[in-house]
Amino acid sequence: MKLSKFVETITFLFKREFDPTETMQWLTANQTMFWSWGVSKKINVQNKGLLLRVNGHHHKGYVLITLDWNDIYEVHLIKTNGTITSSHENVYCDELQHFIDGKIEYIPQYAN
Repeated sequence: MKLSKFVETITFLFKREFDPTETMQWLTANQTMFWSWGVSKKINVQNKGLLLRVNGHHHKGYVLITLDWNDIYEVHLIKTNGTITSSHENVYCDELQHFIDGKIEYIPQYAN
């Protein structure tokens, strides 16, 4: 699916504008964790979504990060064909990186 068509299928998930650059600062606080997700694309979608193409242990596809009206993030895991596999509300900025890591990459053996 072309990226423009893909974006059209997910616009209903957008709530409000936000600064994806600031969000990337939260996501890259631990560089090793961020790069373990296999991020190959970072796309600012109309300042209403940050779309990451990932290749993690648990999820391969896209992670869409949006900001709700109450200034709390929503995280959506989406397959490359546009199918939403899960959506999560009420993710605070200081929890964002670890939350996403738990959904797409982390396995208990990493703690050893």
